[in-house]
Amino acid sequence: MKKIGIVGGTFDPIHIGHILLGEWAYEQFALDEVWFMPAGMPYFKKDKKVTPAEERLESVRRAVSSFSYMKVCDLEVKREGRTYTYETVEELNRLYPDNRFCFIFGEDCLDTFETWKEPGRILAGCEIIAATRGAASDPEKMKEKASELCEKLGGVIHVMEFPAIDISSTMIRERIAKGLSVKYLVP
Repeated sequence: MKKIGIVGGTFDPIHIGHILLGEWAYEQFALDEVWFMPAGMPYFKKDKKVTPAEERLESVRRAVSSFSYMKVCDLEVKREGRTYTYETVEELNRLYPDNRFCFIFGEDCLDTFETWKEPGRILAGCEIIAATRGAASDPEKMKEKASELCEKLGGVIHVMEFPAIDISSTMIRERIAKGLSVKYLVP
């Protein structure tokens, strides 16, 4: 059984922080592969302009192409309409029953996880790896939150030490719009 890490996101654009998140999880949790999964139509960005999914998918493919253990999963891009993480987890488990999945996300997602649609179903279908935000984070507090969520919802949530990477896709888009360099920020 392969242990697969999933890094999901809009990736508009993908940046070095996303790549490092996958790389650190791969190393710290002995993952067999890390799959990057661009969102097709992110429900939380319904009122924002987002680069077409196929373009974002292609940029993610190029970004991870030099890593033997990084792949791209187009599941959400191919799906019609807006989707929720629990639907993605359940579909991954149906399509790949011989894999065990771990969703990788940042501390901010751990803080809001209970508000996600069907968080118990997410935890029933995969483990979670929640990354700290460097020195600004309190890993012990995150572990307490993870423990509370697991007690309430079931499942497994790991906390991963991760440095603060103060890069965002929004910042990159703003720099590009101003004609500034994004060298070293994007793969």
